[in-house]
Amino acid sequence: MRRFLTILAIMMATTVAAHAQSIRLGETIPAINVSPSVDETLALYNRDYTCLIFAHSESQPCVDAMRNFRATAEEISLSCAIVVITGESEADSEAIIERLGIEEYIVAFDENNRTLKAFGIHYVPFAVVYRTKNSRIEWFGPITHFDKKTIKKLSNR
Repeated sequence: MRRFLTILAIMMATTVAAHAQSIRLGETIPAINVSPSVDETLALYNRDYTCLIFAHSESQPCVDAMRNFRATAEEISLSCAIVVITGESEADSEAIIERLGIEEYIVAFDENNRTLKAFGIHYVPFAVVYRTKNSRIEWFGPITHFDKKTIKKLSNR
């Protein structure tokens, strides 16, 4: 009986671990499958870092976090391009941009949620910061934990 319970506990722990974020620091970011493609736009920005923010405009925590992030975004704008990725329809882009207050950011629509799934995102708002040159993940977590000090620490590495 103990053996059975031990095996059952291991199986449950493995299942829980499989649902954790599938990204890791230092790894290359997964494929970004959004419409429109942000690659050309990011090339124009030419920043050291890119911050992907996964958000949804009908989520009040997302709306609050995005509006509170504005000051940080202004402070880091010279070193970090900001891309907001949403699973909402591009047809509603004006309303989404207005609700989230993200007029100055790059907005990408992941209507099929492939990018969200590739990154293993389980809650929003969630941010992933990667070095633009080599696509290596430098930081990830709730957008509320990302600030100017975080970018400064990354730059000092």
